[in-house]
Amino acid sequence: MDEHKLSRRAALKIGAGAAALAGLPWMNSSAFAADELRAGIAGFNVINTLDPAKASLVPEFLVIYGAFNGLLKFNEKMEIVPDLAESYTVVDPTTTEFKLRKGVKFHDGGEMTAEDVKFSIERLMDEKFASPNRGKVTAISAVTVVDPYTVRITTKAPYAPLLNYLTNTRTGTQIVSRKAVEAAGAEGFGRKPVGTGAFMVKDWKSNESVDMVAFDGYFGGKPAIRSVKIPIIAEESSGMTAILGNQIDLTSTAPFADVPGLEKRTAEVTVLKQPGLNTRYFALNVKKAPFDDVHFRRAVSMAFDRNVLVKAAIFGEGVAIPGVLPPSLWPEGKGFTSEYTTFNPAKAKEEMAKSKYGAGTEATVIIWGSNWWRRTGEIMVGMVNQTLGTKFQLQAMEFNAAFAKAKAGDYDALVFGWLGLVDADEYLGEILGSKGFRNIQGYSSPKMDALLEKARSEMDPAKRRQVYREADMLAIEDMPVLPCFCSNVHNLVRPNVKGFSQLPYSNFADQFAKMTVG
Repeated sequence: MDEHKLSRRAALKIGAGAAALAGLPWMNSSAFAADELRAGIAGFNVINTLDPAKASLVPEFLVIYGAFNGLLKFNEKMEIVPDLAESYTVVDPTTTEFKLRKGVKFHDGGEMTAEDVKFSIERLMDEKFASPNRGKVTAISAVTVVDPYTVRITTKAPYAPLLNYLTNTRTGTQIVSRKAVEAAGAEGFGRKPVGTGAFMVKDWKSNESVDMVAFDGYFGGKPAIRSVKIPIIAEESSGMTAILGNQIDLTSTAPFADVPGLEKRTAEVTVLKQPGLNTRYFALNVKKAPFDDVHFRRAVSMAFDRNVLVKAAIFGEGVAIPGVLPPSLWPEGKGFTSEYTTFNPAKAKEEMAKSKYGAGTEATVIIWGSNWWRRTGEIMVGMVNQTLGTKFQLQAMEFNAAFAKAKAGDYDALVFGWLGLVDADEYLGEILGSKGFRNIQGYSSPKMDALLEKARSEMDPAKRRQVYREADMLAIEDMPVLPCFCSNVHNLVRPNVKGFSQLPYSNFADQFAKMTVG
């Protein structure tokens, strides 16, 4: 069998799947004009809010990127450059001053000023507001309006990740209209957001689609595309079916198994691919049996082969990782090795013998979706049970329900992951810090927290990387998560669509302003 051909299962779906999808409202291609982009968010089925301060899910930010701006952004070289800020100056180790663009308009016609910047950041800082992105701004001690177009941000101590956390990415620090938020209320604003981005949210049908229209008052210039239809497509394979059937123009991702075959269909689709800034792992509830025992956690980690996961779950579209950090963030580009993340059945059994638990131990691993997330759990559970004689079982759930259980501590293990940015704090701090929003493991280590604080206040990049290496290795010793792999980032684009620049953190709507549909 030629592994580079489109999978037989996927090929069958091109016909049968297209017929089934044609009945959905967003699949009626005759309804779209030449200046309209059809951009499908594939592989997800949930959007809970479009308020940056409340957003926590990847598909939410894929839309937010186009409706809002941050003070800063990443360019195509992944360098931090000004966005709503015209320029910025580091006044001293704890103070950064931002000069704002003048004449920037919100979607409601109001002008963006330093007061909106202050309001947006202080809103995140407010503990009562309970933003999932609050951890990114807790180091800030003051946001000061110098004049209508100048704002100063002061931190309690030198804080190296600050600029990274002020970009228009999954940070929540996008600038919102104070007037619009106060008029709509937090929940209302999440349904009808008002930003400064190139596109406005016109309509949003929960878990079905988002419609956006061009904002001609956009400070970056009038977009060539006048409207964007964004269907929310639960299955990546359905997104592939849709783009090959000319039902959509762009997808947010692609099925791993079919990437080699799609790369040969150049007349129908362009496959964009590069190593991603993501980490995929199993989160373990360390406050609950059996994962309250570090020896048992280590035994489970050594009882399954991460290279098998890469081959069988994501079809070679990625690499196994020894720790939490993705390869792009390894110090000097080099990883490390640990016996605890290396498949070794004999050592796994030796380690289990040191624990409170043995063969026959039961645990439930929550999986969600029907794609590679599910396969990752299936493969891991099968290998661990075979190696250790445990009786792990799978529980399939809808993602929102699974995440709610995890946040409540009502779970044993969960297939999970995170798409971060270019700073190690976005991974280790979020996932392993005792107050990290994605620390669903119940893990709390004074030593880990001390390392994270040391790294955040270290302004020398080389020294920071070494501290994070130490933190990553500590995570492997304590094993609150089982690191698995870093997967490639993919987008599928119709040949007539131009101007989309793929970035490794899985960007999307931030590119709509410079795109054209031929």
